[in-house]
Amino acid sequence: MLTDPREAYDRWPGHVEATLVLEHVQVLGPVFQEARRVLRDGGTFYLAELHPTRQFGGTQAHFEDEATGETVVIDACAHPVSEFVSAGVEAGFAVRGMGEWRADGDEQPRLLSIRFGAGLDVADLQQ
Repeated sequence: MLTDPREAYDRWPGHVEATLVLEHVQVLGPVFQEARRVLRDGGTFYLAELHPTRQFGGTQAHFEDEATGETVVIDACAHPVSEFVSAGVEAGFAVRGMGEWRADGDEQPRLLSIRFGAGLDVADLQQ
């Protein structure tokens, strides 16, 4: 009998995704550890976040309050790229790919994406 509902997902999913949420998490390690715990070997953990160069330059998540017209800035934690990579490696992932995404006319990237692999995958077996 399961006493912890999280156990139902142990090593089950093949993909976990975090999109535009990790900037709101102060300590990344537990997120990566939980993603690794639930992912089966060969699975993928994909993240896409506001690029750190934008955050360190003062850009962060915000919205316009419809009632007042005011800009509401949402609390965020700026993480350098190395913090994402280190948290992933320490949790047992391997970096499988990274991207920096720009819109037309952008001098600096808007988004950072990192694809982490859990355990062995086909590329490991071919080496």
